[in-house]
This record gives sequence, C-alpha cells and structure tokens, in this order.
Amino acid sequence: MQLLDLFNKYSASELIATIDAMFPDTEQFHPIFEQAYAIMKGLTPVASKKKIRYKVIYDEANDFEFFGAEDSCFATTWEVCIAKELIRDDEVELSDIEMAANSLVNMCLTGRCPREFLPMKQELLSSLEQ
Repeated sequence: MQLLDLFNKYSASELIATIDAMFPDTEQFHPIFEQAYAIMKGLTPVASKKKIRYKVIYDEANDFEFFGAEDSCFATTWEVCIAKELIRDDEVELSDIEMAANSLVNMCLTGRCPREFLPMKQELLSSLEQ
C-alpha cells in the first residue's frame, strides 16, 4: 500500500486525534497538520522504488526501543513520500492510522515540503528547539 492510499483512508480530524494520542501536547499544531494534510492530498505522486519501513528502532542515547521509520525515509519531496510503499515489520504494533499519523508528522518535520508550507514547517521546527 502506498502512503497516499493510507492517507485517503482517514480524514484530517482522525489523523490529528491520533497524533494527539501518540504525541501529547500537540494541540497548538492542529492547524499546521490540517494544512499539511490538505496540501498532501492535492499533490501528484512521483513514483519511487524506495519504501517506508516501520520497524523496531533502538534509541541508544535514551536506552529504549520504539516503533517507527527512519527519518531518511521521509527526506525527499512530499510528492515522492506519498508514492512510497509502506512496509510494517511483523513485530511492529502500530495500526494503519498510527502509521499514517506518524508519517504525516515525519513528512512535516523532515520532508522537503512545497514552498507554501515552509512558514508552517519553520514554526514546527522552532517549537521543537524550545
């Protein structure tokens, strides 16, 4: 399944509710995620042979494991990201909507976004630095 197929299964409000559950204290970013979702839904996918693989990732600095995809999976244009195939390793306990929500956040933070989204991306990134 492509990431765009997964986005098409859910509304912006469903994804944002899931983001809130996964990442507490993100209410102030609802308008940014809504705008990102609207932009992504209007993009024309650009085919890619690369995949977004959700797996168990070990964080050595904090000595814990979590389910996620490498940031490098999202370090391309949004048009390429939404066309990538999603893969979920067997041990990953994320639902489809959790993968979609996580992908939306990752695209906002690390993807190469359209010019119209740049001010919102800067707002997100500056809030993380505080």
